[in-house]
Amino acid sequence: MKLIKFFAAAILCTGLAANAHALGAAGCGLGSLVFDQNDFAHQLLAATTNGTFGSQTFGITFGTSNCTNKGLINISMERQSFIEANFADLSRDVAAGQGEFVENLAKLYNVSDTKAFASTLQQNHAVIFASNAQNAVNQINLLAARI
Repeated sequence: MKLIKFFAAAILCTGLAANAHALGAAGCGLGSLVFDQNDFAHQLLAATTNGTFGSQTFGITFGTSNCTNKGLINISMERQSFIEANFADLSRDVAAGQGEFVENLAKLYNVSDTKAFASTLQQNHAVIFASNAQNAVNQINLLAARI
């Protein structure tokens, strides 16, 4: 049984080494921050640390702990999450043509002219907020592409 675990760990480390560019065989995660030496013992400890604390999964998802800076939650998902979480407040600010939620939305879309963005959203308020948050996401994506 110990021999099977050893070979499983060796295969895992070998697979990770092929995908970990500047990192060691254990890849990214808390272990890569704590154990930065690239020898077998340190990488084994790094992999164990990553597995114990689940930091590698978190790091890959959110782009932390030496994992890629994009992560799985990309800007599109950030925009969608923001709109869904703030649907009512965003609707109110868009109707007014200004406000904190519109300003934050403009930042998420990398819009430099917040006033033009707010004005465009305000003019299309009825279409954007006609039904649900997903419709709002789609409509705002279309409008932001024009600005």
